[in-house]
Amino acid sequence: MRHPERPPEPGKFTRREFERRVERACRLMTRDKLDGILVTSETNLEYLSGFTTQFAWNTPTRPWYFLLRRNGSGVAVIPEIGVSNWRSTSWVDEILAWPSPRPENEGLDLLSKIVTGTRRRYGRLGVELGAESRLGMPAGDFLRLKRMIRPVQMIDGSAVMRELRLVKSKAEVARIRHICELASDTFDALPGFFNVGDTEKDLVRKFQADILLRGADKTPYTAIGSGRGGYNSIIAGPTDRKIGAGDIFLIDTGSRYAGYFCDFDRNYAIGKVRDPVRRVHDLLYRATDAGIAAARPGNTAADVFAAQARVLVDAGIELGNVGRFGHGLGKNLTEPPSNMPGDDTQLEPGVVLTIEPNAMYGRGKILVHEENIVVTVDGAELLSRRAPREMVIIDA
Repeated sequence: MRHPERPPEPGKFTRREFERRVERACRLMTRDKLDGILVTSETNLEYLSGFTTQFAWNTPTRPWYFLLRRNGSGVAVIPEIGVSNWRSTSWVDEILAWPSPRPENEGLDLLSKIVTGTRRRYGRLGVELGAESRLGMPAGDFLRLKRMIRPVQMIDGSAVMRELRLVKSKAEVARIRHICELASDTFDALPGFFNVGDTEKDLVRKFQADILLRGADKTPYTAIGSGRGGYNSIIAGPTDRKIGAGDIFLIDTGSRYAGYFCDFDRNYAIGKVRDPVRRVHDLLYRATDAGIAAARPGNTAADVFAAQARVLVDAGIELGNVGRFGHGLGKNLTEPPSNMPGDDTQLEPGVVLTIEPNAMYGRGKILVHEENIVVTVDGAELLSRRAPREMVIIDA
């Protein structure tokens, strides 16, 4: 399996990229009355510090800490094994390290001194406690640290990170566009490497191999659903079920390049597509168009949902059970906002979304269509290559 030579690295980050992030973070910390923000998760630590590694996030043995102070200075509190890796990837020069693993005290003494020694105006430290955030340290150590830094309070700082990461820079969008292009190429090539009788596992392995050879870094998420006349789950599989004549299958990929995800799917039929399925597929295509058209500056995530839902409801179609019609996309496979009723997040240029209408039909069958877009001053721009209007048919 041969592919063209890879282009130069899309979306290369400059020092100014991180300076802008820090400047915005400092303004938001002042707004929320925080003296600093402590991040421990892969996505937020990478986002603020620039540190990248294959090692840290694949083992729970060692925690990694980054503190950004309200004055714009940052300090890493990390295991000694990661110091050289940190120096080669991060803009941050201040590093404190300890000989981890040391379960009785994994850097808490160093971290607590840094926190309590930070100049205080508000006596509050933001940490990752809110919706769609995760701590990258043991819960017991978090409680110990809370006691060790008194009277400094640890409060939810996820609003700062949410707002920081909501609007993507041109370089971030370039990375997302690139992984979308790679996934689009693999989806287009899929009929050529599918064989009748392949199992779901066979097909997912072929898909993952193809996109990796094209230049993706990882394929952390590749779901598949298949069945006679349709599928009943969009997050299951792959299984040992063989795919054959009369089946419809979906592949949904969250593949990653340079720390950024794509997230979209494609539907395929083996042989003829029955009229009821064809109708639902066409309505989803139209709903996707409506969602793309609604993704404009000044509209909200709820508006994007409503535009998609209106197409389906007006046609008497039962909405799917996913709970929303798309979401934010970036360093995580799913990020805020959610395209759903009640999410009044206002869209602005640089917000990246998935447009994902879904509908129920038949006996418990679900059909989903998904594209990735970025909001611009003129409306939405597709990052994924638009799916064909008709469901792709593979000869049995």
